[in-house]
Amino acid sequence: MSINAKNEASIKGAENVGFVERERNHTGNNGLKVHQKTGLRVLIITQSFSRIVDPIFNSHHQVVGVLESASRNYKKQKVLYNLLSVVRRVYSIITGEKPTLKAVSQKRDLPYRFMSSSDDSGLVEWVKDLRLDVIVVFSMSQLLKQNIFGIPKYGTINLHPSILPDYRGPNPDFWQYYNMEMNPGVTVHYIDKGEDTGDIIFQERTEISLGIKSPARLDKLIGDVGVKLILKAIDALQAGDAPRIGQPKTSSTPRAKNLTLKEHKTIIDWQNWPIERIWHILRGTELWLNALPQPTNLWRGQRWIIEEFEKIQDQTSRPGEIGKTASRYYVACPEGRIYLSRKCSVKSLITGLLRR
Repeated sequence: MSINAKNEASIKGAENVGFVERERNHTGNNGLKVHQKTGLRVLIITQSFSRIVDPIFNSHHQVVGVLESASRNYKKQKVLYNLLSVVRRVYSIITGEKPTLKAVSQKRDLPYRFMSSSDDSGLVEWVKDLRLDVIVVFSMSQLLKQNIFGIPKYGTINLHPSILPDYRGPNPDFWQYYNMEMNPGVTVHYIDKGEDTGDIIFQERTEISLGIKSPARLDKLIGDVGVKLILKAIDALQAGDAPRIGQPKTSSTPRAKNLTLKEHKTIIDWQNWPIERIWHILRGTELWLNALPQPTNLWRGQRWIIEEFEKIQDQTSRPGEIGKTASRYYVACPEGRIYLSRKCSVKSLITGLLRR
């Protein structure tokens, strides 16, 4: 969008859609002062280098701070968490994968803070000092309290990977796999005192394929649809026309809770479910669901890779049991076999050793 400084209508039009010109403190190659369009002042709250970070950095909005949320069990496993953080940073340097959120923030000269809870000492003052217009949240391990979400001028918005009010809670991804949701969606909503109960701004569904793995599903659901809605919502807040659609008090689905260790091992009905459903869940959650005994001995710390399934009569193994043919591992189902493979991951090996 170009703005003619001599054209009053052009200037007013730009102001109406929320664009503001801010002068940088340097000059261009032609000696003229360089101007940059800026939007709202944004604080990002997320875990690690999530899919929303780069798109918001690269938007016309101004990221003025980054708050990294700790994992859910951080306080119980603080030493291990810190060791894993070092491993991830070293691993990203060696492999060239995305760096840590802290490293990216430092490179951009952005205020960065690690957050274990809304009650962290000095956190409220740190957030207030950023003079925020909006906080954008995605993938946070705890509920944000009003002393934080009430600070920004336009409030705090969250990207939730379901069509609210369905699948409220911390683990909508698993329960949508569990229920074979093949047309899932995302919601951008205001944060209030409840759990995913705030007024809805935008929602959109997208179709996924059977057996899609979690990273590819999130690339589509969050990377494609969710990011688009987040940026659309920030633009709408700036323009003053962001919707506010109240949610029903109740949801048609149970709370999307995290699984207990016991539930990991018992959640799949090996005897009665069709092989397609078992395969869809195992393949989708292969990075984190512990429904199968994972490789041991030299392969400790690695995880099974879920390959294709085959419908055959197999009386040699009980449903849910790991078996092996001459060349392949598999998990048995009443209708056939789901094939498994192993691939050595240096990152998984190191983290597995740390967890011993």
